[in-house]
Amino acid sequence: MTNVAQVEYAVSLGVDAIGMILHANSPRLISLKQARLIRDVVPSFVSLVGVFVDADREQIESGIDAVGLDIIQLHGLETNALGHTLSRRYIKAIRAKTTEQVNQDCAKFPNAQAILLDPYVKGQHGGTGQTLDQNLWPSDTVTQPLILAGGLSANNVAIRIRQFLPFAVDLNSGLEIEPGVKDPSLVAKAIKQIHSTDAHLRSL
Repeated sequence: MTNVAQVEYAVSLGVDAIGMILHANSPRLISLKQARLIRDVVPSFVSLVGVFVDADREQIESGIDAVGLDIIQLHGLETNALGHTLSRRYIKAIRAKTTEQVNQDCAKFPNAQAILLDPYVKGQHGGTGQTLDQNLWPSDTVTQPLILAGGLSANNVAIRIRQFLPFAVDLNSGLEIEPGVKDPSLVAKAIKQIHSTDAHLRSL
């Protein structure tokens, strides 16, 4: 998310977390000043997630202190050792190429609070609009909660949840008018689909 008004709207619809890109080569990158404005409208019990790509510990901790982040999402070539030293819990994003690679990479991050699975696209760390192959979803031996990402939209999020049964879903480019600008109608439709699908699955 990149602006206060869109964050306030998403929060009003019942999202569990708001993500902000604070260190990456991305059109969705925002300044610490803008991140602090977003922090001010994110209420208690909604997590504020700072996304970093190959930042060092000092850069990440600076973002934590400056913004008041709740969770860190590591989207590059970071190690579990780095994540384990952070003052906040971390999510590790893994770019899925093969089943073996995904399972091996998940095992490298025992301290991650969750693993986010995104399809591999050369030269990009996310926000590609590509969907994840169901065959790349990790085996039952993976112990961390799994977050599904990649090409999720208001039109496919319900069926993707039923297919993968993830712990959580991460939506981004599939709800955008352009990078960093969400379409409110798509946001509302997607969140409605998520809530109704979740309620149905819990009733089974």
